[in-house]
Amino acid sequence: MEEKNNSMYGVAYGKLYIAGEYAILEDYSKAIITSVDKKIIAFISPAKKTTIYDNMHYTEISMNDNHENFTNIQKIIEFIRDYVNIYDDFSLTIFNELIESDDKKYGLGSSGAVLVAITKAILNFYKVPFDNTKVFKIVTLFSIINNVSGSMGDVAASCHNGVIFYQKFSTTKLKNLIKENSIENIIDNLEWPGLIIEQLETKANIEMVAKWTGEIIDTKIHVNAWNETKKEINNKSFGFTSKINLILEHRRYKKFIDRSNQLVMRLKLYLQQDNGNLVIPIIKDIRKNLLYLEQISNIPMETIAMKKFIMKFPCGKQSGSGSGDMVLGFRTSSINKFSVTLDLTKL
Repeated sequence: MEEKNNSMYGVAYGKLYIAGEYAILEDYSKAIITSVDKKIIAFISPAKKTTIYDNMHYTEISMNDNHENFTNIQKIIEFIRDYVNIYDDFSLTIFNELIESDDKKYGLGSSGAVLVAITKAILNFYKVPFDNTKVFKIVTLFSIINNVSGSMGDVAASCHNGVIFYQKFSTTKLKNLIKENSIENIIDNLEWPGLIIEQLETKANIEMVAKWTGEIIDTKIHVNAWNETKKEINNKSFGFTSKINLILEHRRYKKFIDRSNQLVMRLKLYLQQDNGNLVIPIIKDIRKNLLYLEQISNIPMETIAMKKFIMKFPCGKQSGSGSGDMVLGFRTSSINKFSVTLDLTKL
């Protein structure tokens, strides 16, 4: 990263899930995620005292101040300093394009992206060599230690510019590594069981139109709904009849997850070929599988407005949380590559 006016910076990208929603919460599950032309940039310059400022809250705070919107930022600064064993003070300024000044959230992954941008900027400032995998591991490890749940697919996508294939690591095995190893060893030396992050060379002549719905959905609510259903399925205290019903429900969820992973692998293959017509039926099947999840769960997938938008295209689907911030339409294009058109006017 270049040095400009005695300051260093880090860039993180907004993201959109193309395939793999919900299933990606399970260990070893798969997703395809793309970056978008909206980003977060974190600038760092030398200072006598460490301060944090961002363009969303127009507030400058120090490391000792209490401010609910900056708690995670303060914590990750301390986490990275302990990891690299460098404690030089700096002034951190965050420019966020993923949330409007009037607090409109577009569902592009701001919470994970801001930590990615800050991590890149701090490592640059402290002159610590890194690649995208190291940044992913730092942010993910920090999140797990601080009890932040999720697939971490948004973190992987925020590290990269373009389309990635992501396979989730084993959370259980990683937590065991955390118990037995130092933070430095986990980040610098150890392979994470199951983790795959692969940048894709997308050749399919497909335009993906991403439309903001205007709905504000907290992804944590849907993650919690998924986890609560899993707890119910695995609950051993139910009676015989209830257990039979739960076994059937477990099979339905497994069917959804297995189907999702199969479709992601097929989409990965077809996105790297130069025939966009191969992609259209896969997206249709991915949508059908998400609507199947809606049938077997209490998780809503599409609003009426989203359905109407999808009908304007050969195929389409939600992106991320069901009935959420973004809906996608897909069509073949005359350009011999995969492209993303971001429309942030309200649906």
